Amino acid sequence: MSIAWLNVQSLRNKTNAVQQTIGKRSIDVLALSETWHSSSDDMCLRVSAPPGYAVADAARTTGRGGGVAIVYRQHLKCSMLPMPECRSLEVICVRLVTTSGPVVIMKMYRPGSEKPSSLFFEELTNLLETMVVYSCPVHGDRWGFQPAGSRRQRP
Repeated sequence: MSIAWLNVQSLRNKTNAVQQTIGKRSIDVLALSETWHSSSDDMCLRVSAPPGYAVADAARTTGRGGGVAIVYRQHLKCSMLPMPECRSLEVICVRLVTTSGPVVIMKMYRPGSEKPSSLFFEELTNLLETMVVYSCPVHGDRWGFQPAGSRRQRP
């Protein structure tokens, strides 16, 4: 499985570049930060996903900029994983089921314009502890997995 990360600093004028990068490099999963999208219905998210791909996202709900998204091959079964609420960073976490088994992918973004605070380190610790729990082999229903698209709010 090919997984990549990209800070797009506004997806609006880069949808073609993102699509071409995915295709040219045969990327299965692309995690995006600073998408600057305002909602899950934002057209730039849909246009940036090549045919055969889907998008899970978390838009920044206040202010300008921010936003994170994960573009993934549609044949991978995707579930959004609940994460602790964060105020100092943005996060999205998904569980993708592949032919080799499940993979958990978490994308975090902390605005670089802000100095890391004690709140940031507390929230980061909570997120990493949550990832340890998700990496344990348990039944998905126990952790409240939801199909991508069924929960479209910022964690």
